[in-house]
Amino acid sequence: MKAKPKSIHSIKMIKRTILSGTVVLFLFGTAWSCNNKVKNNEPKEFSKINTELQMEVRIAAYQTLSAWLDQGVEGVQFLRSSEWKIGDQIFFNSSNNKGFLLLLNQDKVPQAELDYVQVLYAVKEGEKWHIYLASLPNIIIPRKRENGMFIRNSFGQLAAIGEREIQRYLRKGHETNNDKTINNEYNEDLKKNNRLFLSRRIKI
Repeated sequence: MKAKPKSIHSIKMIKRTILSGTVVLFLFGTAWSCNNKVKNNEPKEFSKINTELQMEVRIAAYQTLSAWLDQGVEGVQFLRSSEWKIGDQIFFNSSNNKGFLLLLNQDKVPQAELDYVQVLYAVKEGEKWHIYLASLPNIIIPRKRENGMFIRNSFGQLAAIGEREIQRYLRKGHETNNDKTINNEYNEDLKKNNRLFLSRRIKI
């Protein structure tokens, strides 16, 4: 059945709901301001991961998000008013069975002042990758204003900001292979919040 169009007001309400759910962040000790310049001069990888595995996880993320949209999961319906993609970089543990990846989100509303990067978590259970979104952080990136218009941040800019913040977070753990930092995120709170997240649905 075709989804009913949502008003800008209702979309904003959904976004505020998502943002309010990520008050307790496990990342990010600093806030972003409009004057932040995107820099991407930090190391890109913490472990050597083959491109086939990265692609496998990214495909699972696309399939999961698309299914959530079709099923009416409330917490992702804002993607209907966005241009979005899964970032290329994935941050795995040394066993390559858990890791962080990024959801890059450009708001399509012309008057929008913000773009977003959301952290996803991936874990391989059996032969299948499972994706988690609930309770994980958002990074809010203001848009620059030129000639009275807000200019979208490119996917490249969004990815650079998100990757830098993940790398900064992983370094805080002082672990050479990031296993403790990444593995500890897969806990009962994550699973509980994800079940609640998936239970909230709208009629489509």
